Amino acid sequence: MKKTLFILLSTFILISCEKSNIAEHTDYIGVWTNVNGNLTRTLEVKTGGRSFYEERTSSGNSYTAVSYNGNFILNDSILKIGFKKLIINEAPTMSGSTWYLVMDNREYTKKP
Repeated sequence: MKKTLFILLSTFILISCEKSNIAEHTDYIGVWTNVNGNLTRTLEVKTGGRSFYEERTSSGNSYTAVSYNGNFILNDSILKIGFKKLIINEAPTMSGSTWYLVMDNREYTKKP
């Protein structure tokens, strides 16, 4: 039991200590949203590399949410935020005055 707990805690510490590489990917900084009916997905990336990802399902006046916090870590086309992994299908691009990002085959827009 103690060995299992030690392994779990060690894994958590190693994951949480991984450094962000946001300095190489500054176009991701900001708040990105994808809305599909009653499901809203939000990605928030801060300049220091801390990030937040949430999937929120609304039902009337209430909602349920699953969220992840952690450092922004992008390797190849995999974005990791805590224990959440997202696939970047298309890097951030600007069209007109709107920024677009495609993750997990869903289009996100960035708030100005």
